[in-house]
Amino acid sequence: AYGGIEIIGITGGEAQNPEKVIPRAINAVPARILLFYVLTMTVLMAIFPWTGIGSQGSPFVQIFSGLGIKSAAAVLNLIVISAAISAINSNIFGAGRMMYGMAEQGQAPRLFATTSRHGVPWVTVLAMAAALLGGVVLNYLIPEQVFVIIASIATFATVWVWLMILLSQVAMRRRLSAEEVRALKFKVPLWPVGPALAIAFMLFVIGVLGYVEDTRVALYVGAGWVVLLSLAWFLRAKPKADALLARETRVS
Repeated sequence: AYGGIEIIGITGGEAQNPEKVIPRAINAVPARILLFYVLTMTVLMAIFPWTGIGSQGSPFVQIFSGLGIKSAAAVLNLIVISAAISAINSNIFGAGRMMYGMAEQGQAPRLFATTSRHGVPWVTVLAMAAALLGGVVLNYLIPEQVFVIIASIATFATVWVWLMILLSQVAMRRRLSAEEVRALKFKVPLWPVGPALAIAFMLFVIGVLGYVEDTRVALYVGAGWVVLLSLAWFLRAKPKADALLARETRVS
């Protein structure tokens, strides 16, 4: 339910008034989760036993069909497709911005910094489209297992990103002086207990992925991907980033 909320931070670079807009967006997330997920599941489990939810098709379709809405399946399919397109759009935007920024800093192939005349990083968009096509190929090759595999890998990726964000935030906060901490416009609640609990929970989720046999593949793929990225960083990206930083330091 919370997957993708980290994109809020990426949009800060394009927001007109990030000091007001970003905190407002972050604070609105829990309310929307409660409304669209928690309350929805509460209503569903008040109508159907939790052991039977989804066993005979979509519970939403069952509810609407019981109310006499025969086109419930078609309506929900349209909603699901719209939600999927929205998720794809946000991921293309977030990943595209991230790869573009990394390319600008010498941490990714320079090709990803290529933009159109309107400033759109079209190369990163094509890269994301290729990744989406990879999902289509997997759905053709292993249709019965692809959902669990993709969902598990997405869970690992999301949790890993959040873990890195938490660790980065803790490292940044520890480097700030007392005056800089007081000057923060949007402070982390319950510091330092809150971030510590969040980090512990992220590690717990990663452990659960490895414990459950069906989702264990995500841990293997995720660990391999982290190792690959680490090697790429130390062998190629880090020397380029250090050289770029040294060049900017000399210019300034």
